[in-house]
Parts: sequence; C-alpha cells; structure tokens
Amino acid sequence: TGRTALNDYILASRELLIIAAGLSIQDPRARPLAAKEAAATAHKRFVAPGSDFLTLLNIWDAVHDQWERLRTQGARRKFCRANFLSYLRMREWQDLHAQLHGALEDVTQFKLNESNADYAAIHRAILTGLLGHVALRKERNLYQATGNRQVTIFPGSAVHDRSERRVVASHHKGKPPPKPASTQQPPWIMAGEMVETSQLFARTVAGIDPLWIVQLAP
Repeated sequence: TGRTALNDYILASRELLIIAAGLSIQDPRARPLAAKEAAATAHKRFVAPGSDFLTLLNIWDAVHDQWERLRTQGARRKFCRANFLSYLRMREWQDLHAQLHGALEDVTQFKLNESNADYAAIHRAILTGLLGHVALRKERNLYQATGNRQVTIFPGSAVHDRSERRVVASHHKGKPPPKPASTQQPPWIMAGEMVETSQLFARTVAGIDPLWIVQLAP
C-alpha cells in the first residue's frame, strides 16, 4: 500500500487487503483428528511454496471463485466441508475484508489495484509491519530471530522442511560423514507471528530478500 506522488489517493493492492484480513482470523483450515490425512491432502492444493502468506491468498481465491457459483449458504458450507475449511472462519474473513475496505474508503480517496502484484511487492509491503519478526537460517527448520531468539518453523508451514534426517553410520575408519541433503528453505524469513508453546515457533512464514530489511527498516 502506498500514497502516490501525483494523486491524493491511496492505491492498495488487492492481495494485501485479503492477506491483512486473513492474518486477523484463526486459520480457516480444519484439521479434524479423525481425518488428518484427508485434510492434509485437501489443503495441499492451496500451498504456495515458500510463502504461507500466498497460501492464504490461494485459499481466499479458491473459495471465492466457488462462492460466486454457489449461491446458497448450504452449498457453500458443503464446499467448505469437502475442502476441510471452516465456513464460519471464511465468513469472518470475508466480513473483516469488507470492513477494512470500507475503513480505507472512509479515511481517504481509495483505489484498489486489481492487477496481480508480484512476490516482491507483496512481501515487501507485509515486511514493513513485521521487521521484528525476521530470522536467519541456522539449520534445518531452525532460525535465529531478533533478540538472539531461536525459532522453529511451524510444522504446518509451507517453508517447513519435511525431509527425513538419516544418520548413516560409517564402517570405514576415518571416512568423513555424508554431507547433509540440500535444502529449499530460504536463508532469510519473516513470520506473521511468533508463538511460544513447547518451543518458540514461527508461524505464517515466507522467504525474503535481506536487502529488503536494509531498505525498509529506516
């Protein structure tokens, strides 16, 4: 989101309004204990590799694409159940999005940019509000955040490395241990929130360019 130099109105990205509202509700994905495998399979279609923020956007787009066709509340509820999504949380998300849109219209002249923003534009904008939630990768799923905090990527994140670690014992004296497998995890991340339970978890995570931090922090 940014104010233009020549026109006195706010030009806001369509994606940012959706993501901002989505971060304000509980995760709309349902994970019932009796159907964990089926839920995980259903949720895979929404995953955006490298960014949980874009995963939220994918959920919104998939649901609202269908809701345009499904006019009755019953049909929409059935669609959400089939895709292991909470109908009530999707409605809450929709309501918050409408409120945010209305609030922007109330405070200034407002224009929504309907063209698709790229990865950098979306994540740079989000980063301006999350500069205290950046972290540097130390090892598999473990990052060092600000304040010298050690944070673990939440297992439900698209950034979480699910590959199995295998310890191979060498029978040849002096033979070096095998090299660890390469990882697709980004060197730098930002997190929508840091949640401390059994340990400190980074939730709603995306890879970022550390130069963005240098540019935006001032």
